[in-house]
Amino acid sequence: MYNEIEGELYNVIVKEFSDLIDKIKEHPFNVELINNTLDYEKFKFYLQQDFLYCIDCARAFLIVPARVDDIEMMSSLINLAQGAFYVREQYKKYFEDCDLSDDHKKSRACSAFTDFFMSAAYHNSVNEALVASYSCFNIYQIVIRHMVNEITTKGVKNNKYKEWINIYSSETVNAVIDEITDITNKLYKKASDCEKKRMYEFFKKGLELEIMFWDEAYYSNISSKEY
Repeated sequence: MYNEIEGELYNVIVKEFSDLIDKIKEHPFNVELINNTLDYEKFKFYLQQDFLYCIDCARAFLIVPARVDDIEMMSSLINLAQGAFYVREQYKKYFEDCDLSDDHKKSRACSAFTDFFMSAAYHNSVNEALVASYSCFNIYQIVIRHMVNEITTKGVKNNKYKEWINIYSSETVNAVIDEITDITNKLYKKASDCEKKRMYEFFKKGLELEIMFWDEAYYSNISSKEY
């Protein structure tokens, strides 16, 4: 239920979606990744799909700038697209053994998520289009900070997923996430109450699709070789 429309979008999200955020933090994929016990085949499948996901994420951030009148915002959104390519480059640098390639096909969960925000980029308002993609950026920042804290607290040593965590906790990626947070907060502040509710709904849908993405990687037992 949508209970609050005042304030910055980020603050509304943290308050209204605390249950979904906690569910993602406590997802077995993420818990086992923190503890260095995650089956590497599950991680490999996840990474292959995220590698493909990043391309459509970049596409969305190139479609939306063409629809805005604010030149400064246009420039910022193009930078966000470059951020998606940066993540792919880091994946290829540190995880050569994961067979990362654009020749793989998107899985069911990956397709559902990318179809959602690509459709929004083409057909919905700029506000809705950005929030559809922002859900992923936002939850990754929250979850990665949680992971770093948990690993430090538990004293987990020699985590084989350290480089993945380092990518998303880097200054480069956090600068990208902070930038889209700033843009969406500004758009939310100027939006009508009706538009704010729509942004809320699109963000929630994005979070739900994010959970599906992790569920598929962890529970489906799909081999990375199948895609």
